[in-house]
Amino acid sequence: MRIISGQFKGRRFDRVGKKTTRETADMVREAVFQMITIHQGDTILDLFAGSGAYAFEAISRGASHAYLSDKDKDAIKTIYQNADLLACLDQVDILLRDYKKMLKKVEDIGFNIIFIDPPYAFESYDQLMFQLNHLLEDQGYIVVETNKYTQLNETYDKLIKIKEKTYGIKRVSIYKKK
Repeated sequence: MRIISGQFKGRRFDRVGKKTTRETADMVREAVFQMITIHQGDTILDLFAGSGAYAFEAISRGASHAYLSDKDKDAIKTIYQNADLLACLDQVDILLRDYKKMLKKVEDIGFNIIFIDPPYAFESYDQLMFQLNHLLEDQGYIVVETNKYTQLNETYDKLIKIKEKTYGIKRVSIYKKK
């Protein structure tokens, strides 16, 4: 896996390397970042972070800080290794937490972009999207990865689906807060 663009362009980073963690292919991440806008100074939330690929790509493109969480110890170890490898440990907060505990931890922070890529068996999308709506700044994005059969709503309160694309077995849905 590699960083697609920005200050870390071309740099390789580690995968978690477990069957329980699905890594987002470079091609898919590149397509996602062509559909959203990263601004200098953005704050990122990466739930179910895995290797941290989305957050590290955002930092490479100008985001100032990212909060990453995963409940898997191997994923957290990999995120720390990748942050060290990319020399951006000062730009990340990495927490071994499930998403519910993470949301309580960051409830007072406003995010410009939120990435969620839960296990495909995850069933609480509606509840999670409404919770994330309150953490997202106006004009912010939520990028959701699901299996290709999962259909999410077109809107969640102030979140409006602006793009949706299927890549093999996964679907990427992008919401913007209006």
